[in-house]
Amino acid sequence: MANTEKYKVILITGLGVILIILTFIFINYDPDKVEPENSLENKAAITPEKFKKDIDSIIYSFGIKEEWKIKVPENKVSISGDKGLILAQSIRIPVDIQTINLNLDITNYLEENGFISKTSEDPRSKDILIEILQVKDSLQTGYAKLNFIYSKDISRNVSETAIVLDSIEYIDFQNAENIIKSVEKFSVFLPIGNDKADYQSMIIDNRKNYLLKFYIGSNDDITSDFRTEMKENVIRQKVRTAAVNFPGVSGVVLYYPKGMKEFAEKISSEFKKNNFTVFSDTLFKAIKTEENKVSKLFEEIKKNSEKGIKVQFYTVSFSEKDFREFENRTEELKKPGYKFISINEAVKMISDQNPALDKDTLSVKNNIILK
Repeated sequence: MANTEKYKVILITGLGVILIILTFIFINYDPDKVEPENSLENKAAITPEKFKKDIDSIIYSFGIKEEWKIKVPENKVSISGDKGLILAQSIRIPVDIQTINLNLDITNYLEENGFISKTSEDPRSKDILIEILQVKDSLQTGYAKLNFIYSKDISRNVSETAIVLDSIEYIDFQNAENIIKSVEKFSVFLPIGNDKADYQSMIIDNRKNYLLKFYIGSNDDITSDFRTEMKENVIRQKVRTAAVNFPGVSGVVLYYPKGMKEFAEKISSEFKKNNFTVFSDTLFKAIKTEENKVSKLFEEIKKNSEKGIKVQFYTVSFSEKDFREFENRTEELKKPGYKFISINEAVKMISDQNPALDKDTLSVKNNIILK
């Protein structure tokens, strides 16, 4: 009898639990509700005009120009079945654009806005065709097609920029070492003080491209490396010492005030006798602002690129925080085609394009020729 009562209690409890579950399901059930993963059309609708504008914005962010959009002849690679599509474009792109990055940005945008895309690549030309489908009432219909065609006849008119980091010895050693080990391309002024031997070794051991800078001044300017009343044998010894101690240097930059050009040329000549490349300080644009250094640098690069300068030179003193911002934002310039290069690469570009120039002395006038 006791067992019978026990089974009744268990049965009644079980039925109560089931009733509670069914009641919860009934209350929360919505026959018109469709789960997001099964309903791409639940995404906010985009008008054809906004869609076209958004696609153009993505394309232009890679430095692609409006005039590169073309109508492909029928006997060439073309977009077929484009009747009824709101957008069907064939666009020439320079050979230095990686379609994998372009396709990724477009695909991400399409997915975020409820479209489905299919990308096919020509195995020989590497041209890509992106077919875009709209999902409505569970049906997939053609919406747009984008055909990107490589062309050797066009190029992105952007600069290559050589940046020299200054005053790195004033950054905490560990942070400075992390900066030097960055994968970004830049050069650095090597600190030459005897008390900065650890920084010198760290930069050289990491095979970072580096320059030396020297200041020229009057005999009263005790902070100058070369002073007007220095004996010639002292000057020669200082130059030879630099040559022996820093055989891997990419060159020297001489800073001097107005009125000392003749003496500066004498120092420059001595360096060239010891196989140094000498850079005029006028070659470099110094970013001196204390705030928003990265933004100022990027503004200068864009502005001078628009002027047609192909190779740009800058010096800048970054803090560790500034450099991290620089690292995080380089894609802003790399995406449309800008490149960061070392001083060695920049000098080679100028020399290759202007073989008649004095390769031992480079100044801002040399660079203007590259416009």
